Amino acid sequence: MARIKVHELRRKTKAELQNPLKDLKNELSLLHVAKVTGGAPNKLSKIKVVRLSIARVLTVTSQKQKAALREVYKKKGH
Repeated sequence: MARIKVHELRRKTKAELQNPLKDLKNELSLLHVAKVTGGAPNKLSKIKVVRLSIARVLTVTSQKQKAALREVYKKKGH
């Protein structure tokens, strides 16, 4: 999977973000297996890219969740 851009992730809904997250986690597990079995060096260097992509997806997800909570409490008042 190519490097994921954050601005593309921000346009997606929470449900739409779950699919790439699942794919990235599967890819990471395959890369870890390749590392253990002595895979090609280009696969080993891809582990970092996939981990960063997972972090980006999780960051955008949590930011959306926090923004939604802020809106709820903003409307609710004190």
